[in-house]
Amino acid sequence: MGYIFSLADAERYERWFRSATGRMALELEQGLLGEVWRPASAQRVLEVGCGTGIFLEWFRSRGHMVAGLEPSGASLELARRRLGQKARLIQGFAEDLPYEDNEFDTVALITTLEFVADPYAALKEAFRVARRNVLLGALNSFSIGGLQYILEKFWKNSLYSHARFFSLFELNRMCDQILRGRVPIEWRTCLSFPLQLLPYLHFVERMSFMRKTPFGHFIGMRVDMRCRVRTLQTPVFDEIPAGAKISVHYPGCWRTPAKVRDISPDG
Repeated sequence: MGYIFSLADAERYERWFRSATGRMALELEQGLLGEVWRPASAQRVLEVGCGTGIFLEWFRSRGHMVAGLEPSGASLELARRRLGQKARLIQGFAEDLPYEDNEFDTVALITTLEFVADPYAALKEAFRVARRNVLLGALNSFSIGGLQYILEKFWKNSLYSHARFFSLFELNRMCDQILRGRVPIEWRTCLSFPLQLLPYLHFVERMSFMRKTPFGHFIGMRVDMRCRVRTLQTPVFDEIPAGAKISVHYPGCWRTPAKVRDISPDG
């Protein structure tokens, strides 16, 4: 089940992003995600772990159709107050999404993997539901901020005491394992300095070379969904070369491993 935000957690999250430093951090994170994502047209976007709807509101302001899923009833109520009827919002868990295969163009998980019980299963479900991209926003275990939060767990109780942090290498490895091979991935990072210094160094954070280092506290990553198998629309009329292997995909192949068998002209 992972860690589910209480009302106090959700309100604390809102207060942070309303603070001067929080607004700067949010602007940098959203700018980074926009730079990495770059959709060519309006998309159907699902945010898994949408929280209080801050990023859903940002997606919608850019012209996209949005839906959100969130396990916390308290956070979901604040999201409904923010968005009203402008988004489809339901309560649920990232590891078992109640949507059809390829139902959304983009599935976003922004500081979501950190709090779920099974990040691998959550990411696998996101790939199942996405048609074009999976957009990740994750907290970096190899950053100054990540190390600070990890050390603070020993004496300070906060939201991040319940979080698991990820590196770029871990995220890449999970994507490769789930998709069974390399697919196009683009990433950037931001918030390379302690947040206390952000009011003084925000102009440095906006420099492009800073975003290309793997050590920023916030990772923005776009994973492209690319089909690596050509489907035979009329297999009876297709000539199959001797010794060729055909991947046979059955309904629901995202949930059960696809079987592969050899087909030859001799049967």
